[in-house]
Amino acid sequence: MSRESEDLVNLNIAERDLKMMELEDLIKAKTEMLLKKKAEIEKKQKVNKFLGTVKNDYQKYHSYIMKEKEEQYKAMDILNQYVNYLSTDEQVTNKYLESVKSDQKEILGEMNRLKHELDKIVKQ
Repeated sequence: MSRESEDLVNLNIAERDLKMMELEDLIKAKTEMLLKKKAEIEKKQKVNKFLGTVKNDYQKYHSYIMKEKEEQYKAMDILNQYVNYLSTDEQVTNKYLESVKSDQKEILGEMNRLKHELDKIVKQ
């Protein structure tokens, strides 16, 4: 083999080695990037599980509050019906009738407040 041929072969080997080193560096960089991404994804996955638990707790609390407000509204409605009954009872004197009507006004106000609270909760 001539000197020129040997130089070309050596040059080609050197170029190939250089390319291989560049590829190895690129592979190392990509591997490091993928490992970092994997760690980020694992971290986010843990946070998402926690957020899922928080969401479930909030839904349970929301349902509980809705149920409580509905129960309060029903109780106020029963009181209102009773006050209506008392106000139509002929045995109730005028003195008590004014008191009954005042109580009924308070009950209706409370029912209205509860209704607004329920509406707010439902919209959330």
